[in-house]
Amino acid sequence: MASPWSSSLPSCLPLLLFLLQLSWSTAGQFRVIGPGHPLRALVGDEAELPCRIYPGKNATGMEVGWYRPPFSRVVHLYRNGRDQDAEQAPEYRGRTELLKESMGEGKVTLRISNVRFSDEGGFTCFFRDHSYQEEAAMELQVEDPFYWINPGVLVVIAVLPVLLLQIAVGLVYFCLQHRLRGKLRAEIENLHRTFGPHPAHSPHGAQCVRMMPATQGHHDLVAWMQQEF
Repeated sequence: MASPWSSSLPSCLPLLLFLLQLSWSTAGQFRVIGPGHPLRALVGDEAELPCRIYPGKNATGMEVGWYRPPFSRVVHLYRNGRDQDAEQAPEYRGRTELLKESMGEGKVTLRISNVRFSDEGGFTCFFRDHSYQEEAAMELQVEDPFYWINPGVLVVIAVLPVLLLQIAVGLVYFCLQHRLRGKLRAEIENLHRTFGPHPAHSPHGAQCVRMMPATQGHHDLVAWMQQEF
């Protein structure tokens, strides 16, 4: 009599083959995980875009890269164990670095230096293992380092040095003018004492007033000083 196992084996063989093929096809699959929140960076500073695969595995033999939608501009590409700088978009050449310290664990970080306002927006990180590829999207927000300053304050900061300079010049001019007026008043008083009336004694002992002769230039100088001051 035939065994029940031998009779049921042919009918179970297709199912066993399907399960075995499914396990082979899913053995190399993974998920790509990016930051769960928008990343922030200041203009002129550095930005770091982390990305990893789950479950963690050695990614040194994979193709890893970042690109920007909608036209898939290559930000950075790692393939065949080296960075492919020639395939970068022109605006990112010389500004990116792939941090590979944890690549053996499936973790990488893209560092972008000298951040620009044009870097703001979406980025996509991908891992490719042979024909299998997964990716994750992330967002970078770029901020002005002086965003917290009110525009009115900036205007005051720009105008304040000019106002202070004008005040300083005005004070110096006022002091010099005050000193000059003091000197001119002293000169006028000296002129009055020099060319003013002087008492004289007559031969009989009586006092008389003698006027010192004054030139036309002296009268003109005194009249000008009195007019000015």
